[in-house]
Formats: sequence, structure tokens, C-alpha cells
Amino acid sequence: MAIAALLLWLCTAAVGSYLLLTAIRSGDAGSPTQEPAEEPAPVAAERPASAAVSAQAAAAPARPARDKDRWDPPSLQRAKSEPLPGLRDLAEFAHPALAITGFAFWLCYVLSRDRVFAVIGLGILLGAICAGLSWFAVSNRAARRAAAGGRAGSGAAPLAFPSRLVALHAAGALLTVLFATLIIARA
Repeated sequence: MAIAALLLWLCTAAVGSYLLLTAIRSGDAGSPTQEPAEEPAPVAAERPASAAVSAQAAAAPARPARDKDRWDPPSLQRAKSEPLPGLRDLAEFAHPALAITGFAFWLCYVLSRDRVFAVIGLGILLGAICAGLSWFAVSNRAARRAAAGGRAGSGAAPLAFPSRLVALHAAGALLTVLFATLIIARA
């Protein structure tokens, strides 16, 4: 049964790798290689004064709430306004890193049958699942912001994950946790 859990974990990792590669590839295909050149702004004399003021107010970034933040560039103001800046990047790194580490511990358990390796592998698997869930939530929030016309947050385009692959990856992770828990409880 431990080998079955190992193979299930491996299949889940394969689906996750495919999911990540397709999301990155679709993000690269959707982004233009060169940014279009901006058209010159019409002279203020060609517009009524109220239209020029409202256009400038819409184009200008929001004024910082604190006086000491008034010299911050717009990207830093956006980063400071995020609930947890850098969470998406952290989860994007931590999820696969924890999954690979947990897989290595589970492989050590399969080879040695030492229960300590199984418990450590299961704990790391649970951490990888938490990182994956947070990555999914933050990516969905960034995609909603980008779709609404706002900024994605960290400057990078949000990854679009195909829902069927996400469901398959989640089902594989759930079954892997179930198998690993049953194996540890039985041992």
C-alpha cells in the first residue's frame, strides 16, 4: 500500500507539473512580446477643462494615505496595499519544493519501512497542500483583479489554471493524504 501511495503521489506531481507548464505557456502566449507605443495625449486646449481634469485624475495613482508615503512610486504603493505582499511568489515556490521534499521522505519510508520517514513525509505533504491552496487562492484573486481592469499585484501576469486539471490535481492530493494517513495509522 505504501508503494501505491508513492505512485499516486508521483501521478499527482505529474499532473501538477503539466498544470504549471500549461498555465505558464498560456500566459506567455497571451502576453504580447512588445508593448504597443502609447499615442500622444491630445493638447489640453482641444478638450474642455473639466474633461482634462477628470482624465488626469483617472490616470493618476491614488494619493497615499500617509504623508511619509507620498514619494513612493505607484508600484510600491500597490505592493504596500496588498494584504500580504509576496505571498503568491512564496506559495509558487513553496508548493513544489515541499511536495518534492515530502516525496523524498515518503520514498525513504518505502525503502526503509521506518515510520519516522512516513510521519515526516505526511507532515510535509500537508504543508505542501496548504501552500498549494494559498497559491490557488492568491492566483484566483489576482486573476479577478486583472479581469476587472486592476493590476495583478506583483507585476507578473496571473496564471490561469485549467479547472479540470486543478480538480484532478486536488483529487490526487486528497487521495495521497488519505493513503498516507491510513498507512501511518495502520503501522
